[in-house]
This record gives sequence, structure tokens and C-alpha cells, in this order.
Amino acid sequence: MAWVLFKADFDFSPAARNGWVTIAYKAGTIANVTRECAGLALAADRAEKTGRPSRENQ
Repeated sequence: MAWVLFKADFDFSPAARNGWVTIAYKAGTIANVTRECAGLALAADRAEKTGRPSRENQ
């Protein structure tokens, strides 16, 4: 798992689900996502690594 900040909208379809599931992340969202999702979003330049948000920012 990895914390990322999505810089742009990103649709993620896990390979294990064969396209049956798509998760839509909106720009500005900070989320703890799977390594697969983080890798694809970072490679597409739609996200950047970040730390866990503090409770004040939730």
C-alpha cells in the first residue's frame, strides 16, 4: 500500500478483476492505494507520492 495524491482524475482497473471493476479517483484526492494502482498512476504522471494525511486535513 502507498499514499498518493492524485494530480489529475485517474481510473484504475485492477488486473486481478479482469476489467470488471473500475475505481475513479478525482484530482486532489489523497488515498492509500495498492502498489499496482500507485505504480500505474505515477507512471501516467497523474499522481505523486505523499505521506499519510494528518487528522487535521481530513
